[in-house]
Amino acid sequence: MTADLNHRFAGLVGAYIQRHGDDVSEEQAQQKIGGLLNGWKDAMHGRDGVMSREDGSDLRGDELRLPKLSIEKRSAATKTDPLWHVSPAHQADNGIQTFHNLMRAFDSMVLSEDRTQMRLHLSAEFVLIRALIEAANTAVWVLGPEDSDGRVARSLRLRHSELSYSRKLAIKFSELAGPDAQDALDAQDEFVSGQLTDLATMASDAGIEVSRVVKSVSPGTIASEAGVYVPDLGSALGYWYWSTASSIAHGEPANMRELADMTFIGVDVRDQPVAQVDPSAVAIWNHLKVAHDIIAVAHALWNRRAAAQQET
Repeated sequence: MTADLNHRFAGLVGAYIQRHGDDVSEEQAQQKIGGLLNGWKDAMHGRDGVMSREDGSDLRGDELRLPKLSIEKRSAATKTDPLWHVSPAHQADNGIQTFHNLMRAFDSMVLSEDRTQMRLHLSAEFVLIRALIEAANTAVWVLGPEDSDGRVARSLRLRHSELSYSRKLAIKFSELAGPDAQDALDAQDEFVSGQLTDLATMASDAGIEVSRVVKSVSPGTIASEAGVYVPDLGSALGYWYWSTASSIAHGEPANMRELADMTFIGVDVRDQPVAQVDPSAVAIWNHLKVAHDIIAVAHALWNRRAAAQQET
């Protein structure tokens, strides 16, 4: 920093130039994070991870519409490896289980082994929070529609996007790996093409228009559309919480600065202020609470869709 005592930044060294809360708010946010994690840990104690559904339930009905294709209906590339993980129950179960696996990582990273100390890191929390939000959103998005057509179409659409993305990955890998990878790429492309053909067959057999299934879907779309099922969230905020966490997960500085506390440390060679970026417990808590709110809706939807329907 310049030695000029009248410099416009004189006396600011060590001062906050951005903060999400005062000392009390930060302490309260840390307590809320710890309370949520302890509550989650207690709720998960002894659970074996099995997500059951009853005969006569919505999810059973959805599954019956998407049976494993008979070998006669499968493509040549999938005769011995039929398409799987296509029903709403499979997709939602995977999202819910992924959420809780990630929560174990978040819990271990933030709390000490004796659960008396907390350490926040900013970027690391938001990487996991982004993944938590995406996993929970996936479950809510698939389970949300009241009608079976809506749930089945979304589940197949999600699977179609996953398969299409795997093809893109294989193509990019072969470009980087060179001609030696061409045979592997050809085999992978043939297999993915066969799976996509089978997916279209399953959609037709279930009475779902194939055009609804082949429309690509992104995590951002899922975030905005899942948000409408979450009280006090909605489409816009659902997208905002996902996108800001995603930005930090990708190492982009804009949202990292927006969601961090910053302490002034000096100026650079251009005489511009330089700040130390520190984790904000308030910002982390707000995002973590949203992830938890979404998974709570996912569980509620699962319980309703998995219960046998009462005859009227």
